Amino acid sequence: MASEKGPGEIPVIMYEPYREPYRQEPSAPELCGQEGGYEYPSPPPYSCRETTTIEQPVYLVSQPPIILAGIFSSKPTTTICPSCRQHITTEVTYRLGRLSYLLCTSLCMVGCCFGCCFVPLFVRSFKDADHYCPYCHFHIYRYKRL
Repeated sequence: MASEKGPGEIPVIMYEPYREPYRQEPSAPELCGQEGGYEYPSPPPYSCRETTTIEQPVYLVSQPPIILAGIFSSKPTTTICPSCRQHITTEVTYRLGRLSYLLCTSLCMVGCCFGCCFVPLFVRSFKDADHYCPYCHFHIYRYKRL
């Protein structure tokens, strides 16, 4: 009878892992042993001793930050440079700022539009002042008029 069969058998399928075919390592060209061919240098001597390296500790010395002392204005000021830490008198360069443009626009609106409105763009007393170190040319401070 078909219902009286023994324990059922489960088919088991075994797979083998894929193996790449053997590849031969590239060898030296045939001309190596002949005249005019390239000869490989001999390898360095082998040593059984273990080499150890001793790491030296690194010490970082931090310097305290420099607080800019002095009142900056449109004139050169004596201070300490935060970059090179020397006592200096700053070099001042002038650049256009908000006050220059505001005066130019307001003069143009009043009616001075035939060239008089551009006067604030050329006068130093209406420009912002940038302070630089004379030694390392580090930008220290910008004095803004407005």
